[in-house]
Amino acid sequence: MVTLVNALAGLGVGLSIPYIYRFTSFVWLYFLRPTTIHHYLHGEAPYALVTGATDGIGKGTVAELYARGFNLLLHGRNEKKMQKVVEELREHGKPGSSGDIRYFIADATKAGLDFEKMVEPYKDLNITLVIHNVGGSNGVQAEKLDERPEQYIHTLLQWNALFPLLLSRALLPQLRRSAKHGPVNVQFVGSLAGDICPTRLSIYASSKRFLEALARALDNDEHFFDGPTGVRFTYLAVGPVNSASMHQAPSLHTPTSDTFGRAIVARTGCGLRRVTPYAMHAVSQFVMTALGESTVDAFTAKEMKTLIEVYAKTE
Repeated sequence: MVTLVNALAGLGVGLSIPYIYRFTSFVWLYFLRPTTIHHYLHGEAPYALVTGATDGIGKGTVAELYARGFNLLLHGRNEKKMQKVVEELREHGKPGSSGDIRYFIADATKAGLDFEKMVEPYKDLNITLVIHNVGGSNGVQAEKLDERPEQYIHTLLQWNALFPLLLSRALLPQLRRSAKHGPVNVQFVGSLAGDICPTRLSIYASSKRFLEALARALDNDEHFFDGPTGVRFTYLAVGPVNSASMHQAPSLHTPTSDTFGRAIVARTGCGLRRVTPYAMHAVSQFVMTALGESTVDAFTAKEMKTLIEVYAKTE
């Protein structure tokens, strides 16, 4: 009897080890780990390149990076909005935030862009951090895939997948040069939608899932094939964030763009190839995994119906 009890106790301890490890990793990452963002402030005049920088997560992230001492190279598609962002950064930046700010304008939804020409004016910059934030879902509508125009599909794939892919391709030689004197990190802003695949968001979800595979493959290319180059790739798993395009009210589970931008910067360089920057989104991830696919699919479908109604009222 004692032997059986001991065996069951040992089994219980063994089964609990993965959960203990996940809990301690969670506490370390979100509450105890000191920031390592300063590791990317190396070489002469380090720059952070952020796409989709005029709104939402991108705008919140660049404000934090500027406050941390980075020079900025920003991307957007609206010149007036970009100029306003630059003015706000220079006017409201924290004391000591006096770095260089440059920008380029390009519509990420359009095919046929010349990426080599796009980055040519900035080829001599020491870019140590890239955050591919550009992308979106074009709102939430009730139409099924076969009710969507083909152009809608092309636009979302170009916006979410091809633009960050082709811009990364154009930047890689330059990033490898910067990596000769310190770490370089390229981050793709993804979505938990890529994990749960919500109804009516099939193209958006799959385009974000593409970014996760791309981050892993490119990271393997740079780290294992011909030796490490110093350029690493990271996928950011993102839940709901309050912004101009996300109409959910700010809450513990739905941070503001500024709060989420600080979370991205805080997790940068943590060593994970896939990271969930915001703690409550990580909790949601854990719960969804525990509930199982069928339960999550049914719950998500119900929530999507409500979300579609909310978006319909605001359009």
